[in-house]
Amino acid sequence: MGSSRPQTPGLSEKLRAIRESFGLSQAQMVERLKDQKLPAPLRVYAGNISRFEQGLREPPLLVLLAYARTAGIALEKLIDTDLNLPENLTRNTELGRPQTSRRRVNARSAKKKSKTTTRPKTSTRQRS
Repeated sequence: MGSSRPQTPGLSEKLRAIRESFGLSQAQMVERLKDQKLPAPLRVYAGNISRFEQGLREPPLLVLLAYARTAGIALEKLIDTDLNLPENLTRNTELGRPQTSRRRVNARSAKKKSKTTTRPKTSTRQRS
């Protein structure tokens, strides 16, 4: 997937911000994109999403249309470098990194802590 047209500056960050604003994995984003009503079926996979977000590949027009419809924005907002995404799509992202990533790390460490076994308390009373 992808094309030979020039890359759009900032597009990869916008695509990532949209996915992260919904709290979706790349695989879940594929399903959300495929759920959109489009002129033709999408052939996109989680690996494609990764490459789009890294700026390694430029998404086909139908994929961009699916992103715009998923986010409820005009396609122009995605491709025009002078236009920003609405605040509700960027509120939880900062430079392409979600603020929720800390929560996930804390949740993981909390989970690890809960799995550690505690030693049974021993009596401190001395026997006579």
